Amino acid sequence: MSAGKPRNWFMSFLARYKRSVAIALCLGFLASGCATLLMFTSGYLISATAVAGISLFSIMVPIACVQLFGFGRPLARYLERLVSHDWVLKVTSDLRLMLYRGIEERTGDPARARAVGEYLGLLSDDIAHLQNLYLRVVFPTAIALILAVGATIAFGLFSLTFASVMLLVFALVVLLLPFAALLATRARAEYVKFSTAREYRELVDDVLGAVDWTLSGRGESAIEKHAVAGMRIRAAGSRIRTVQRAVSLASSLALCLAVCVVLIWSGESFGASLPLANCIAGFTIGFFPLIEAFAVLPAAVSEAPAHADAIGRLEEYSLAQTAGSHVREIPDVPDAAASIILDDVSFAYPNARANALEHLTLSIARGENVAVLGRSGSGKSTFARIVRGSIEPSAGRLFRHGSVGYLGQNPYLFNRTLRDNLAIGAPGADDEALLNAIDAVGLSERIGSLPDGLDTVIGETGVGFSGGEAHRLALARVIVADNPIVIVDEPFAALDPQTEESLIDALFEACEHRTLVVITHHLAQIERFDRVVFVENGRIDGVGSPTALMEIDERFRSLVAFDRATAPFAV
Repeated sequence: MSAGKPRNWFMSFLARYKRSVAIALCLGFLASGCATLLMFTSGYLISATAVAGISLFSIMVPIACVQLFGFGRPLARYLERLVSHDWVLKVTSDLRLMLYRGIEERTGDPARARAVGEYLGLLSDDIAHLQNLYLRVVFPTAIALILAVGATIAFGLFSLTFASVMLLVFALVVLLLPFAALLATRARAEYVKFSTAREYRELVDDVLGAVDWTLSGRGESAIEKHAVAGMRIRAAGSRIRTVQRAVSLASSLALCLAVCVVLIWSGESFGASLPLANCIAGFTIGFFPLIEAFAVLPAAVSEAPAHADAIGRLEEYSLAQTAGSHVREIPDVPDAAASIILDDVSFAYPNARANALEHLTLSIARGENVAVLGRSGSGKSTFARIVRGSIEPSAGRLFRHGSVGYLGQNPYLFNRTLRDNLAIGAPGADDEALLNAIDAVGLSERIGSLPDGLDTVIGETGVGFSGGEAHRLALARVIVADNPIVIVDEPFAALDPQTEESLIDALFEACEHRTLVVITHHLAQIERFDRVVFVENGRIDGVGSPTALMEIDERFRSLVAFDRATAPFAV
């Protein structure tokens, strides 16, 4: 990834909501301005009312200003928080949607060799960094810079010399000290960032392998390892906070010195005239809201590296989504009767020595049933991923009519009701459609025996259902979604012969009017397919109907004979 990508990606979100950003910054400046004017008029009023013989009329205007600014400050602050949080939540919502769509397809994809823990870190930690980057770094820094410029201009109206001195103070507090905090904490921040990401990966791996750790008698050592790593990360974080507090103290001392400078300057400028002497308290007390705006900068800026690294990872994941620049779902394909067309398609996984697919050209007609055969590693699953759109071709084009339903080897059932599980692809499906799908896969009797019917919570990963029943439920889910194309990837590998046969019957019946592509190395009931496609070393190495292949292809006859001979012993 180039160094500029995260910045461009980050700026793209600012540009997308530039109006909200501008309004939020203006409201933030207005809130701080109201706070400053409130303190100024309050100091002026306190000083004025201490003078003997003051008339009520002369203090009515300051009282009105106190009321006006006192009301304006919380109102402007509330509106600023409302606008800024609203657009930040919109940004993170859009980003989460993109990530969930991409990660769902990539978690099991060798083209995206990422551990589960990295995805968890991305979703739980990096998006929080994105929110904090905007709310804790960008906004405070931008508002502080605007206030520094505004205050310098305001002071310049009274004295250029005094304005120059205050400009130096602002440069120290707004720029130099935060930059010093950044330099002092950057190395440790990099360590915390790297170690936290590593812990996400290793902890998830160890949790998933907890049984093996326990059986090997090393469970306590695994726990101790993570405890030690956690202590080191917390210690580094503690040192970072110590540096931040030291720099914040230096910033506070500089601002206290600035208050003294304001007091001395205002005393010399307005002390000679009794009416103007009231401005001394006004200027001095009015400077305190600026301290509040500037004091948060050292800690905010020192957090920027961690936020920037998170932005880099989000850039990588969100922009690496296989959005399908090579995939066209349009009606005017070269063969209008075709459901799927692969036109000279090739695909290579990162750092692979050879292409997984090499110059595949294939047309699958609408409503056709096709079996894709090949040994392990021949490119069958890559073919399935290309067609369903989870990865895009490295070269060539894919034309596809309609959406794709997918049934894999290990269908996942969510810890929700049966209705929710079946209606994932069709949220508006009514009970009649769900029950029809259940009947189509032969589960009417089983579902009818459940205590709450469609409202039965079936348990995470389908607890309470056999493997065959879980496959049938997944097939019912595809039926409910009403996808014109159905891809089935090795669905029978872990099933017994009887379950396999009944599932094949249900599959063909459910997909009678759909395009069906079955990726398999098992030839059970192969004669029911319209065509068989052999894939070998990433290339198509034979195409034909089962009947024709039985007559002319010795390899096919041998595979069928071997499969039927070993079928009774399948498990």
